[in-house]
Amino acid sequence: MVLFAPNTFYDAEEDLKAQLRSVIITHSKEGATIDEIIDDYKELTGTHLLSIFFNRTVLTKYLSMLDNVWCTTDSSCGLLLWFCSTPRTKHVVHMIQQQRSPRAKGGSYRQYMPRAIAQNNQDHQTTRPTGGTEMVASTEASNVFNGFVYNETMQMRASTQPARSYRSKRPPRMVRHNPYQRRTSDRNGTTGWRQSRSDELDYSMYGPSYHRHQLVGDDFFLAIAKWELGFSFDRGHIIDMSGLCISGLTLSEAATRVEVAPFIADHVLVNVGTVDLLHGREMIDLIHDFDQLVARFRERNVEPIMTTLAPIANSGGRTPMADRLLKLNEYICRTCPRTIDLWKNFVHANGTVRFECYQPGPRKVSGSIMPHVLWNKLGRQLMLGVLGNEIATQLTTDEQWRYY
Repeated sequence: MVLFAPNTFYDAEEDLKAQLRSVIITHSKEGATIDEIIDDYKELTGTHLLSIFFNRTVLTKYLSMLDNVWCTTDSSCGLLLWFCSTPRTKHVVHMIQQQRSPRAKGGSYRQYMPRAIAQNNQDHQTTRPTGGTEMVASTEASNVFNGFVYNETMQMRASTQPARSYRSKRPPRMVRHNPYQRRTSDRNGTTGWRQSRSDELDYSMYGPSYHRHQLVGDDFFLAIAKWELGFSFDRGHIIDMSGLCISGLTLSEAATRVEVAPFIADHVLVNVGTVDLLHGREMIDLIHDFDQLVARFRERNVEPIMTTLAPIANSGGRTPMADRLLKLNEYICRTCPRTIDLWKNFVHANGTVRFECYQPGPRKVSGSIMPHVLWNKLGRQLMLGVLGNEIATQLTTDEQWRYY
């Protein structure tokens, strides 16, 4: 004997209509716009409505043909607002319409509380007593649409709890004061978060600068350029960079960049070599690449200001890496007429590293496979102070530096 399973017919068209109705019903308070319907449907099913209807015009015509669905025009901004109510969901629609609107007074018409905030409010308010009729109504709504009236109704109800009188309104997070926040552009459309100053070079030509000295360096100078001086990253690059401050910049690559750069300023601050040490380059290779970098500057009639390398916080004590760093710093001071000794400012009197100037641990950077322990806020500010003082000292003692 053969048993035949009963035929189960799945009507995709009716399923789609039920989903659209459930989405519209969740906005019964003030109506749903086309964009809200598209966004909610994608959140509900994972499918974008425009992949089914191709454009908003076709979707609008389809919605107008659905039973128990209608639209009105809002006179304030001319938006089409969609509503839905069926005999089986009339109580659900009434419950939503009786709720307090989540849109704050005084704001624009379509500004309403984001779902993420509504979900947080729901988590904090789960201990409040709720009426049994509302829970029954929401259960019935779920049974009506086979689960398609989803948790949005519960989220809206949680987000619409009346605010207590003693709570003061706080501005949105995006406008709260944040001393470390940087804007990508100001009102005049210039690069950086602050107005261009007279002691800066033209960013479009030279990139980040400090007191009219072009900056050339790896992640340490790049962090200073972004977080302390307010310069933004150049767009369109996989590796973070701003001018000649490039993540993971090595001595050899810096020499190539200087050779092909369209503009090199008359005064340049250079801090390169840490990445070479992290990658284990031998001392003879470090000297060769360093000489090539200085030669590329001199070929362009520029005598760079070479800074010594600060201690590498990844390795403490007398390691081979630390020994090579000290030897390279000695070579820099001996061969370059213009130097700024940064190393002495990042160590104590006994030679131990000032770890309070570094971040708590290593982190990956976009330009190198080796983790970096970068300077923290204290270290970056210390670096700027040292550079500023050294520049001022040499400006007042050397005639060829007086260009202001």
